[in-house]
Amino acid sequence: MVNNISEGGGGEAAGEQCAGLPSPLLSLRGVKVKRWRNQILDLPQDESIDIFLGDTVGLIGENGAGKTTLINCIVGKISYQGSIERNFTMQDFGVQFQTNDYDPPVKVKELVEAVCQKSASNPELKAAMKKFELEGLLAKKVKKLSGGERKRLTLFLAVFKKPKLLILDEPTGALDYQKRRKILHTLKVAMDRKTVLISTHYYDDIEDWANKILILDKGKAVFFGTVEDLEKRYPIYSLIRIPMDMREKAELGGLKAIELDDEVNLGVVALSQEEEETFMDLCKRAGIPAHREEKLYGIYVLALDEFREGAQGR
Repeated sequence: MVNNISEGGGGEAAGEQCAGLPSPLLSLRGVKVKRWRNQILDLPQDESIDIFLGDTVGLIGENGAGKTTLINCIVGKISYQGSIERNFTMQDFGVQFQTNDYDPPVKVKELVEAVCQKSASNPELKAAMKKFELEGLLAKKVKKLSGGERKRLTLFLAVFKKPKLLILDEPTGALDYQKRRKILHTLKVAMDRKTVLISTHYYDDIEDWANKILILDKGKAVFFGTVEDLEKRYPIYSLIRIPMDMREKAELGGLKAIELDDEVNLGVVALSQEEEETFMDLCKRAGIPAHREEKLYGIYVLALDEFREGAQGR
């Protein structure tokens, strides 16, 4: 059993809380994937991960955590053991992968018209393409698009048919900050009251959007539940990043410090505004470079640290 999965995330407790509500749009239980001798995905058998209509689920974890593997299982791209219950049709479903292979000779206009089943001159299609800044790309071949242009095209094609469930794998990668914010706003409006599963390394992409979080670590489920449950379990005001080789100089006192995944920095946990201000002032006076991280990233670091400590103790 994965103890860190919150009661609100699945199993009998979720069934009791959701009595009288529709069935989950997507339900995962005991999903496992083995590659050669390595278990790259190993979700719990005794608790289900239930995603309902209207949920936006942030899927987070390090590279190699199993995020893309899980998405590939959901969409049926790879074989797996366990149970995936899909209460939607292919017409209700859209997906954007990190990489998408199109026929190199195809032009953007030809691809858009084929997928959307409308002429590029159609007013509805033109208005939708404008939101993704595709009007000037119609004559270009897909293989000539930049990474950001290809990303916008892929997102547009996934969203245009107004899916009930949209799965996004690193949707804002290769986009500059302004385009990231604009695309995210467009996605939020398009998927209002629908369901989104979004895998990302940009925590600000989901901080004001996701109502649930699924954290994976080396294929294991660290946590699944609401953002509120996550924040209650890991109360934190902020996480402050400092170089690891300045740990002694920082005089941490009673503050908790966690080695971050880059192995060259520490994350110092502040539980209040006063603790943050005191520590940041100390860093300034000592000449220690310090950076305040997003709150969700700080919570994620705490959850991961607790999970790994528990795994070592078993």
